[in-house]
Amino acid sequence: MPSTYKIHPAIGIARLGNSPDAFCISPEKPAALPLDCDANGNPLLSPDGESELRIKAFKDDKGRIKRQAARFHIYVYDDQSPEGRPLKIGDDVAGGGNAGVVVDIQWKVYLANKKSAWYTFSQIEGEHGYAPTHARRNAAITDDGARQQLIIDPGPRIVDCTDTRHAEFSRDGEDLYAPTFPPPLQPCSIDTLGTIMTDAEGRLLVLGGHGNSGTISYDDFGQPRIDDYANNDGWFDDTSDGPVMARLVMYCEDVTATRFIDVEYPAWAVVGYPAYVPQILDMITLDDVLEDLSIRKFATRTDLFGTTDTFDNPQHVDQSDAEALVIWRAGRLTWNPDYKPWFFRDIWSILVRPDEFTYLSSVLGQSNYPHNQSPRGNFDPDKLSVPPVVDRARVQACERDVIAKNQSGQLFIETLGPALAVLEQRAQAKLSRALDDEDGPSSESVSPDMSGVFTDDVTDALRVALEQFATTVYGADPGQDFRSYTRAWRQATETSSSYAQARDQLESTVQDILAALPVQSVARWDTNAGQTAARLESPGSPVQPRMAKLRTNVQQVFDDVGGRMRVATLEHLRKYFNGKLLEEARQKCVTASTNDPYRAYRTYLLDLLRRPGEENQFGAGGKASSRTHNLPLMPLLAGDNPISNTLVSKFLRLTDYQYYLLRQWSRGLFVNEELEGWSRPDPWQPYAGWVNRTGRDLDRGVLSNLLGGAFCPGGEIGWIIRNPAIYLEPYRIKADPDFYEFRLSGAQANAWQGALPEADYVAYTADDLSQDDNFNTGLQPGDLTKHMALPWQADFNECSTQDINITYEDWNNIFASSERDKLMKREERVWETLWWPAHRPLQTWEFAGMNNNKPTYSWLDWSRGVPQTNAGDLKMVTEWWRLGFVIRNPYLPAGDVLPTELPPDNKYISVERTERSKETT
Repeated sequence: MPSTYKIHPAIGIARLGNSPDAFCISPEKPAALPLDCDANGNPLLSPDGESELRIKAFKDDKGRIKRQAARFHIYVYDDQSPEGRPLKIGDDVAGGGNAGVVVDIQWKVYLANKKSAWYTFSQIEGEHGYAPTHARRNAAITDDGARQQLIIDPGPRIVDCTDTRHAEFSRDGEDLYAPTFPPPLQPCSIDTLGTIMTDAEGRLLVLGGHGNSGTISYDDFGQPRIDDYANNDGWFDDTSDGPVMARLVMYCEDVTATRFIDVEYPAWAVVGYPAYVPQILDMITLDDVLEDLSIRKFATRTDLFGTTDTFDNPQHVDQSDAEALVIWRAGRLTWNPDYKPWFFRDIWSILVRPDEFTYLSSVLGQSNYPHNQSPRGNFDPDKLSVPPVVDRARVQACERDVIAKNQSGQLFIETLGPALAVLEQRAQAKLSRALDDEDGPSSESVSPDMSGVFTDDVTDALRVALEQFATTVYGADPGQDFRSYTRAWRQATETSSSYAQARDQLESTVQDILAALPVQSVARWDTNAGQTAARLESPGSPVQPRMAKLRTNVQQVFDDVGGRMRVATLEHLRKYFNGKLLEEARQKCVTASTNDPYRAYRTYLLDLLRRPGEENQFGAGGKASSRTHNLPLMPLLAGDNPISNTLVSKFLRLTDYQYYLLRQWSRGLFVNEELEGWSRPDPWQPYAGWVNRTGRDLDRGVLSNLLGGAFCPGGEIGWIIRNPAIYLEPYRIKADPDFYEFRLSGAQANAWQGALPEADYVAYTADDLSQDDNFNTGLQPGDLTKHMALPWQADFNECSTQDINITYEDWNNIFASSERDKLMKREERVWETLWWPAHRPLQTWEFAGMNNNKPTYSWLDWSRGVPQTNAGDLKMVTEWWRLGFVIRNPYLPAGDVLPTELPPDNKYISVERTERSKETT
């Protein structure tokens, strides 16, 4: 196939820091520390040159936080590497009818911040479109030109790997653009949205702003101040986002000229706040959200989720064909009931997360630490990883018995028996009611025991007919290999010349047996009833006339039951012909031969999970449908809207895909990689073996470190990220071409051989950044982060815990402030619920010193001195950089290598807190 070029990660994350010069590279693997680098962004390598080194400190020598760069790579896709491989300066490339060597890479990046011009954030309102009456931030500014000044727009910047390796998104525009920046602010002005540079291998590094937030309102008494967790007029911050585009510059020896190849499509850079807990993942990561979205909306795994009955031959749906995707989504979609996830890769990587939160908060103490991972707890991997063990010899013996019973007709009779027995019981009850006559003999006196009347008449004749059919079609010796036998059974309709005639004969015989059943049953009743009547006859007795009347009722009973038996037997016959009876019998063999000692553990944990549709339920205790042993549903974390009574979503739930994986596991459908000999994972470091072999691996590795819920408004990005309308393809944002394309086309660049610098043309644009959305055209710079809190420090500070009213789940359907329902007010209950402690810890361990050569620790408030109030929000604007980073305890034996038996009590501690008394100026 022809070579194509893509930028990965498709969405990269840069993080704010107030150090003016020091920076590092954001981790590209789950739960990993950032990468260390030199001043030019080149990663520092281990002595053997095989691996990139992790940072030793998050702050510079003056206690200021280092910025983290989003690093972008170019991958080439061709016959040699259909899943892509990284491209470097000096590699051979081809495109546009030319071939040569990469001598340079031009990168174009456009970051912007649209928060101050966007709508006010109000929980889930606006996720599917804002109402015309929904307020904008800074609504008092109504002039369009003035509102355009609310957008921080430094314009695009261009760097390469030769002459221009560094560019700044600064207020001065670098003589390339007419930027818009806010005027001086308090407490911190904004003069830049960041920096871009290239390293020695041609990769791009995007550095964000310095964490500055401020307001233009500071002259009046009481200003500056913060009044809301998400919306504060007059405020600006320096988070941002925007497209990342690249162009390869190759030298073609054949024509002794320079040629240009544009990558296939841009990537996207997002600038968010610092990752203070880099080695603990959120309960739902952004990768979890996008993986679920890709599976359910873009048909990326039709072997897992697709049209009913297609999993043996999964469908292929073009992910770029919007119409084909719409048709596919409208089908009868379901999850593959037979898929087996891997325990450590798919299951434990979810279950390991809740216990990590116990190192970040005291709130879980009120639930008695429900995620205990010790042998006494319910999250013990040694128990949860044990799959059901099947006695294969016993299964094979059972399978041979099934074959023999199928040949003799006994399997059909045994499996039909329960259905006929039920009908027989109903018939007996109807007979009793029909024969009950208060003026004549009692029903007991004229109703003999009819048990077996139906089944005995049916089963003996059926068994003979079934055995004859099987012998005719499959021979007298069916063998003992169950798979061969079932395959032959299903294929007989095509391979056996006598099949059609034998099947017609069997169906005809069954119809005759069923048709004669009511007649035979009535005749038997006549005989028994006649004998009873003769015994009861006496002079003047009315028995005989009443018996005639009763016979009419009995006839109706047998006709009705006979019809029902006919339906049941013919339905069973279809299952007999298509082999489903054989498969069901084999499944019973497997179940009876399976030892599953920890099934109850798995079922218990799945029952506690909050299912789709249960976002507003605290628990299911006290209900007839209760499955949770009067315990709260999990995850016990705040949802997308636990704040208001409009569009309420009180509690977090897992993605559909996460829940599906855990459901399969609970049923015993999973594989233990270690038992299979595939790998030896460490349960306490489940992501240690992560390797970015492909560009998609890199996409996922980066996004696994971002918050995927709850979105109120969220962490780095909000609920817009789960809208399929914003994607060109899974993981890749659909971008507005006017704001990512090079102004000089590839053909123009080829014609001028690069003599006209692209940087000179970035001002050739006819449109300002839009104050609205247009998903059909694509996203513009600033369109992801504009949905987030303004300033970010306010929401970050307050998202510690949330008091959620759990009086009952219909709370959102009533007027909660009503004073009339006094009983409801008296029964009101509130639960203190965590938001996302892996982003914003509440309490952490801190090193307190050595005692007898052993480290001691103190359990302290992580953001002590900053209350969760409006005043605290304002203080966080200037205090965020003093906070500590929570990492694996470096005082544990063997550095950061954890014991493999159980996690220690002080597995994570907070380090590098910048105290005022220790601050270096």
